[in-house]
Amino acid sequence: MNFLAHMKRRMLLLDTAECLAGMAAIATLPSCHVSEYASAAQIANDDPRLRTERVALDVDWGKLDCYLARPDADAEPHPGVIVAHDKLGLTPHFEEVTRRLALEGFVTLAPDYASRFGGTPTEAGPALETVGMETRSDMVADTQVALVWLKSNGVSNGKIGAVGFGLGATAIDDVVTKGTALNGAVIFYGHPPPLADVGAIKTPLLLNLAGKDQFVDPEIPAFVDVVKKTGVKAEIFIYENTERGFDDDSNSAHYSAEAAKLAWSRTIEFLKVTLG
Repeated sequence: MNFLAHMKRRMLLLDTAECLAGMAAIATLPSCHVSEYASAAQIANDDPRLRTERVALDVDWGKLDCYLARPDADAEPHPGVIVAHDKLGLTPHFEEVTRRLALEGFVTLAPDYASRFGGTPTEAGPALETVGMETRSDMVADTQVALVWLKSNGVSNGKIGAVGFGLGATAIDDVVTKGTALNGAVIFYGHPPPLADVGAIKTPLLLNLAGKDQFVDPEIPAFVDVVKKTGVKAEIFIYENTERGFDDDSNSAHYSAEAAKLAWSRTIEFLKVTLG
């Protein structure tokens, strides 16, 4: 099924009136906060169904350290996916997200955007400070390096997507305005790209947004309006009564189990359609 045909059958389309302001076709979900990490959902680093390794990609400033996970079922090339982490860096949670995607049949690469500053620290405070030193343009450049590596070195079948979270999602939004070769991009609570650049987007988008996000939500109505005018292919879902990080089961303060499950299922379906 081609992407356009798939989009027409979806319940939320940007060429419908419901999408204006991103509010009328909202996924209404209870906020199911949990008190501890959902350990049952963890996928071990040594899971026998996967192959995982650390790779260092050559860049003009040194080495971009990345975490790579791929299916171990067969030697058949798989689509590639870039995981762009949030402001605390390449934490164990985002390494697990990388493994989750690998179990869905994707060769998945997660760059550590703090690499040029020595890598993501293990403590939250230093990690926040270190990752914050990376500029948006630096993150875009590093993401492009990861994209080229996934696409050109034979590790994937050449079809590449991206899943970004928060700060990383904002970087992916910037990447798709640069004429990138991404076949699909999923944005979790990231800032939309500058409105003047939206018309340049050729990559189909899926946005999973938190309903209580004071930073991103005010930007969505104008973004949707420009998307409608330019014909950019995008789906937007807002999960009511959730905060940024609602999908992160390692953060009990913001995690919402039902919203996370629904957003993940939509993410996997979207990637399989756009990269299939």
